[in-house]
Amino acid sequence: MPQAAILTLDNCYASTVAGFADILKVANSHLRLEKAPVSELFDWDFVSMSGEPAIASNGMALHTHKLDLSKRYDLVFVPSIYYGGHRLFDSFLDLQSNACEWLTTQWSSGAWVAANCTGTFILAQTGLLNGRSATTTWWLEKHFRGKFPGVNLQLQPVLTEEDRLICAGASASYLVQTVRVIERFAGPVIASLCAKTMLIDVSQTNQIPYLPLLGKKSHSDALVYRAQQWLQSNMSRTIRMSELSATLAVTERTLNRRFRSVMDQTPLAHLQDIRLEAARALLESSSDSVENIAGQVGYSDTSSFTRLFRQRIGISPGAYRERFQTR
Repeated sequence: MPQAAILTLDNCYASTVAGFADILKVANSHLRLEKAPVSELFDWDFVSMSGEPAIASNGMALHTHKLDLSKRYDLVFVPSIYYGGHRLFDSFLDLQSNACEWLTTQWSSGAWVAANCTGTFILAQTGLLNGRSATTTWWLEKHFRGKFPGVNLQLQPVLTEEDRLICAGASASYLVQTVRVIERFAGPVIASLCAKTMLIDVSQTNQIPYLPLLGKKSHSDALVYRAQQWLQSNMSRTIRMSELSATLAVTERTLNRRFRSVMDQTPLAHLQDIRLEAARALLESSSDSVENIAGQVGYSDTSSFTRLFRQRIGISPGAYRERFQTR
């Protein structure tokens, strides 16, 4: 019987803690229907270091068992944790040394460890992810990279799996993550049945369509700010970078150097991001054709627009509309 431990911490998301167990429960139902022996059914404990109820981020009290340090599990799940800001979250992580030591011991004893969303920070803090691939919630990329430079962070995949370590992106990705876990322990047939029963779309394997191209990057460079404003105001027409530099009364070389220094990209790349973000908004909210939208954001060649969109966003404009358009 696969034994699972669900690490239950203060400020965790109750949905991921309970949801992980709920999907294991559904897996057990399908295993019984398939006449699987009792030894193949999942069993789980909600565990904490103290054994006291954990207070979830929504205020719900989650009852737990105190960790039995001598007990070995086949699977450990680390849920997502509410992020209340850089300092508060780092202070929270500093208090997890005992949990990190326990996770390391479990993994060293053969357990699979699955960490979801901000829970990946706890797993990374163990050092187990150093030199290995991992993902996390996309909007904390900078925080994660700064704190754990030894991890091969990949934001494109929703899930990463290496050496019995499974990481997942933003919180709701625990659904796909749990199906993956079930597949590893009960096989693809049971995993597929669980996904179908619970309407979990396991085809969502790429985070890129959800990532914003225009991050909120603050700076004090007046020249770059003026360039950004001008590009935003003129994105719908044909633009040459020579026109922009002439408008700002600087050379193209100076403009490129200043822009790269502040934004880590060229003015042309920034213009493409502006146009693609505008196209995304139109695909989500309007019924205009892809050809018309391409024209509205400054592309006269629809094929070139579609190719760039697919390259940067990860899917075609049509597929993006199908997934994200508000009905």
